[in-house]
Amino acid sequence: MNRTISTLAILALALTTALQLRAYTAQEAVDKFVSHSSLRYASVGVSVIDLDSAKTIASYRPEQANITASTMKTVVSSAALGLLGPHFRFETPVYLDGVVEGDHFKGNIVIRGTGDPTLGSVFLPCQANIVDEIIAALQACGITSVEGSVIGDDSLYAYPYFDETWDVGDLAYDYGTAVHALSFHDNLVTISYTLDSRGRVAQSSFSPAVPGLKVVSRCRGSRGRNAITPYLNYSMPALVLTGETTGRSYSNTYANPTPAPMLVDSVERALLKAPSIRYDYNVEVRDKLDGATQTLLVLHKSPELTEIITSLLDRSDNMFAHALLRAIGTREWEMKGQENMPSNLDAIGVDAVKRWLEQQGVSAESLFMHDGSGLARANKAPVNFFGELLSMMAHRRFDGVRLCDLMPTAAGRAGKTLKENPLSDLIALKSGSMRHVQCYVGYYPAQEPHYAFAVLVNNFTCSQASIREQIGTFLCNLFEGK
Repeated sequence: MNRTISTLAILALALTTALQLRAYTAQEAVDKFVSHSSLRYASVGVSVIDLDSAKTIASYRPEQANITASTMKTVVSSAALGLLGPHFRFETPVYLDGVVEGDHFKGNIVIRGTGDPTLGSVFLPCQANIVDEIIAALQACGITSVEGSVIGDDSLYAYPYFDETWDVGDLAYDYGTAVHALSFHDNLVTISYTLDSRGRVAQSSFSPAVPGLKVVSRCRGSRGRNAITPYLNYSMPALVLTGETTGRSYSNTYANPTPAPMLVDSVERALLKAPSIRYDYNVEVRDKLDGATQTLLVLHKSPELTEIITSLLDRSDNMFAHALLRAIGTREWEMKGQENMPSNLDAIGVDAVKRWLEQQGVSAESLFMHDGSGLARANKAPVNFFGELLSMMAHRRFDGVRLCDLMPTAAGRAGKTLKENPLSDLIALKSGSMRHVQCYVGYYPAQEPHYAFAVLVNNFTCSQASIREQIGTFLCNLFEGK
């Protein structure tokens, strides 16, 4: 009896597996996906394009604009490749502003920010370290004594450093970091603090150190509830805590509202540790000098754009992506001969991206773009826009580089079914998610694409994990046997 039941169970499993893996036409795979009960009230768009024939072979509500989340990063990455070029590098100049007398320098070491998001990034550890470059350059000039100060010039970008369409509740977290002209250490800081039973700050520490940054508590004491909500106050500057606490210690990584002082502090610490250089801090020395000149000490260069894009698409880095939009806006502004950057630099960058898309034959009329990262919920686009964009980029090479070459594979990004399928390493995609939003755009096969796809889902009624699993299963059904 048990053997009979076991045999029937094996047959049932085999039949189920066979049905799951049977070949679907592209439209059948789409129809099966969108018919799921969790999408009954959802806003869904799906588009599948045959790149060889340049035709849409399956779709569902292709003209409905939905929230894009981080799939917006493919838009700014594409435009950056086209407008800045794959070999583009951010350049950060460091000047000696003062007088060199023999081996003694009197004046300021000035680091002028130009929008490079990669300075001191832990995600690009192979790049040149600007702090080490400054010390090495001083030694190469034969300077053994520095009297003055280090200045971080963060003035290129006007406030606000974040996009005004971002949710204020996101700004304190590691994914909500703003874009400064002078960024450092991914604009992140680990803050450890202890609150007493009345909600007051008993102690706090910062790693790396950020001079001037404070922790301010507006929390209430509680007998049994710990619920802390952080906010950034750029004017103090401070991490402001609200909520309730029983009195305990906390530690987390937050957005750093003042990265320039962090970089200045790192350079000053390196000067004090350098065995061959004596550093005497004197904030007033530059103003007392006659005949002071400004001499280039270091021209730090970021990794090439292709490496930046590969990193930001893989990790879905909002700060890196939005920095590219600002670099595009800066290029546009400077091409017009303008100097002081306006506060609407993001909008200038968006306009430049849209014009470039139109020049490539991609209609930007349906693209509602506010930032480069997709963090703003106001970012919307229909799947047919992504179909046009991905089709165009599949046939464009920028000095031999294609967008699909820089995109990560699907492995581990779209549910267990796809993760355990060999297709996961053959699909290149960019995911995007936020509350009640899950999106994917990409190519198959990754190395030599024959298909492009876009799936944008808003307002589903299941969990985030469940919708990722459903989309992963859809991609398996779509490309199985192709």
